[in-house]
Amino acid sequence: MISVRSLLNALFALSCVVSFAWAIPTQFENIKVLRVIDVDSAIAREDVGIRAKNIDTKAASEYYFHLPAILARNTASISAFLRKQKTELEVKLDEYDDLTDMNVYKVILNEPVKPQEDILIGLKIAYIHNVKPMPTKLPQVARQHTVYAFNSYLLSPYFTKETKTTLQTPSKNIASHKGAQGKVSVNNNKVVYGPYSDIAPFSFDIATCHFENTKPMITITTLKRDIEISHWGKNLAVEEHYALRNDGALLDADFNRVQYQVTGHLHDQTNVLKGLSFDLPVSARDPYFRDEVGNVSTSNFRNENKKSVLEIRPRYPLFGGWNYTWYHGFNADLGSYVHKAKGGKYILNINFVENVKDMTIDKAVVRVILPEGSTNVKVTTPFNVDSESVTSHFTYFDSTGRTMVILEKSNVVKEHELSIQIEYEYSSFRLLQKPLVVSSALFALFFVSIILNKMTFKIGKQEAKSPLKKE
Repeated sequence: MISVRSLLNALFALSCVVSFAWAIPTQFENIKVLRVIDVDSAIAREDVGIRAKNIDTKAASEYYFHLPAILARNTASISAFLRKQKTELEVKLDEYDDLTDMNVYKVILNEPVKPQEDILIGLKIAYIHNVKPMPTKLPQVARQHTVYAFNSYLLSPYFTKETKTTLQTPSKNIASHKGAQGKVSVNNNKVVYGPYSDIAPFSFDIATCHFENTKPMITITTLKRDIEISHWGKNLAVEEHYALRNDGALLDADFNRVQYQVTGHLHDQTNVLKGLSFDLPVSARDPYFRDEVGNVSTSNFRNENKKSVLEIRPRYPLFGGWNYTWYHGFNADLGSYVHKAKGGKYILNINFVENVKDMTIDKAVVRVILPEGSTNVKVTTPFNVDSESVTSHFTYFDSTGRTMVILEKSNVVKEHELSIQIEYEYSSFRLLQKPLVVSSALFALFFVSIILNKMTFKIGKQEAKSPLKKE
């Protein structure tokens, strides 16, 4: 951990010297910056409130901020908005500098800020894999502690008059903390860094917090989600394949089954993962769940007023570093997701992912299989995806293949639990395509069977039988 801090200090020291060479308009001055960082789970969510003033002589329509690339690689979500109006603002990666290994982001303001006027900007950033267990190994029955390191200030190209950061931890048991200028105070589960005054642009001073965190640190290394639409059966089928890993502290010795059985009342105080719960649509039916061995026997499914709930329990408890793979699926009413528009068009609205909660998904692959004969497919996503493709997919009794949309994205968190929209054209005549194909195949099979029955498949000539002689 010390070597990592030394590397970060060297990196930021270099950035402070070089970044001034970048052609970034310094039209703003940060009057006040308030940051709230929530590390209640393995994901660190930062909410930044900025009061900025245009100190230039001309209107400003762009606001800049920075992230070191080492953090940007573990950044799952970045959004900006006007804090009073709650209006979303567009955030773009404006520049990457190889020398300083720094990303420059640009917030595009919907209305230019006039000289000497203020603006209230909000930033929300979600970081993954930055909350680390410390120590990295623990006894089987022990409370897990984690550490989080960050910059005491907002890394900004503008001069900041006043700033303060509040770190919210999942427990009041805070082992240690450190911040710039020694200005750190603790109030229950909150650690306040600052306030700091007159902060120069690109200032960096590492801050840390070491605190108790007994929750399992769940990472889904891969999620494969298949969504199949059937207009014939008015059904939407969903199947999800999970590869899960607990990134919490490892066991310092071999797992002891007897100790695990007699210490059941203490499991909530450790990082062990014993079960999972998934919220499904209220119309969900025919659920199934399998792992590499077979049916997950320890499970429960129930329909409630506003949702259905699927609870599964892995075959073994998941301690830090342990893995588990399984898949589950269900059917639901198509009418809740697809509606018909004008001109024979259909629009599908469904979330990109579901039940993310406090999980981190390293890579999500979502495949949407449209009915056979769908054309003019248009995909709209509320965020950028790594890749998007449209191909053909063949299932039972398909003749021309179904249109399949494939979306892939890395670093997926709860903020990506948003609706994607897929628009496509589908003729009502296509509903008869599969019955006609099946009927034609059966007719051809019977016709070929009749022809083959009339044919003789023998080698050589058949000898005529002589009539029986009477004696």
